[in-house]
Amino acid sequence: MRRQFMPFVLAALIALPGVAFAHASLTGSTPAAGATVAAPTRIVLRFNERLISATVRTEVAMTGMPGMAEHAPMKIAHTSQMARDGKSMTLLLKRALVPGTYRVTWSAAGADTHRMGSNFSFTVR
Repeated sequence: MRRQFMPFVLAALIALPGVAFAHASLTGSTPAAGATVAAPTRIVLRFNERLISATVRTEVAMTGMPGMAEHAPMKIAHTSQMARDGKSMTLLLKRALVPGTYRVTWSAAGADTHRMGSNFSFTVR
């Protein structure tokens, strides 16, 4: 008797909206991944869904400096502000970034409470 209900259960699971299984992901940034820019004083991160602000962690690190082949990552001091919609945040740098390569790393949880994260790099000329 239970087996005859299995197709209905499977159909119901397939029919559930994809949002129920979605994870927070970065949809864009300023500066963009791979971009070369003039000395920014802020970095904006945009996400596909509202983040739980208490779970957000960010790091900005200089990973390459002109003229230095072996450069250990140096953390860059910043504060962050979550936008009212909860889908974007601005990282406010203590001072404009000097020429070099930078990596931005983030992690956060969205509505499904699963912590996700990634990183991207950009260059300052």
